[in-house]
Amino acid sequence: MNAPVNTIITLLSLCAALGSPALAHTQAAEDAAFVAATVPVPSPPLPLNAHPEIRADVFKLLGYARGNYTQGDTLIALQVLDSMRSLHDIQRTMLPDGRSVLASINPGALGAQRAAMLFDPQRKLLALGLVNGHCQADTGNAAPACLPSTHAVLTLFVPPGAEDEMAAPLLVWARQLPPMLAQAQAAGEPRQMIAAVEYITTRPGQPGWEPRDVPPGFPASLLHLLLPAAEFNSSSSGGKIVAPASLTGLPMRTLTEAAAAGDEPMPDADITVRSYADFHWVLNTYARLAKGAHVQGHDEKVVFSGNDASGRYTVTLREPDKENGVYITVASWRGK
Repeated sequence: MNAPVNTIITLLSLCAALGSPALAHTQAAEDAAFVAATVPVPSPPLPLNAHPEIRADVFKLLGYARGNYTQGDTLIALQVLDSMRSLHDIQRTMLPDGRSVLASINPGALGAQRAAMLFDPQRKLLALGLVNGHCQADTGNAAPACLPSTHAVLTLFVPPGAEDEMAAPLLVWARQLPPMLAQAQAAGEPRQMIAAVEYITTRPGQPGWEPRDVPPGFPASLLHLLLPAAEFNSSSSGGKIVAPASLTGLPMRTLTEAAAAGDEPMPDADITVRSYADFHWVLNTYARLAKGAHVQGHDEKVVFSGNDASGRYTVTLREPDKENGVYITVASWRGK
């Protein structure tokens, strides 16, 4: 993530601090109070990663920045959400000052990857905590390279202008091993240790795509139809796929897509981005951005068709499911 790292506490400094009897006593008291104030959330209808308000909060704080935490070079927001996807391990901690911590785990990692949200008394998200292994992107068929469990990292994401100390409750949260992980370690697995704590100031307004992602031949007059708060997905130009790199040079349309298109000519250029906002918010946004365009379709697929100085264009919105976002394809047919 292209964001400032405010503070890093290394394993050596942690060990030195823990060697202090006074600090060890203080931490033991904090841990006991935190555990006493923590309760399981009984039978919620949705896991945290699928809850619309939770997803909106996470994207509002983190935006569409990418990074290497539980996965390599993917949206940080998705890594955080994936680390709180267990429906049966959601816990809430009510702090004396009215703040609260809501947390869950990635059950596939037995809780070694886990995330927590710190809210103020009015339920405003103050900070996010993520226990992770600083995983790097995989190469070929290799699994992502992650730090061992004995050198786990607690990453604390705080908004611009916030003091690092504000996220202190998440330090206490991270010291509590979730039951699934504690059981695995009791059975002989290496004990997870938080070897480093880092504070990262988020940049929620940073666009999720870059000018270099725009394919050749795509009109500048249509750039306003690409939401900044969206992740670059793919692009095509001149009948061939430009990105992703693994598909570069392949035909823009598969045989199935060509058959479905019939006599409709291929666009001269198109680009697809993905937004994780609510579908109806995206739909209403494009009703303004593509004002005057013809609209057809329904909630799962809506197409805006219009014309501008460059020629004809379409904006296609597709939501295959509720978790994987809204795909937005802007296609251009240049005027002859």
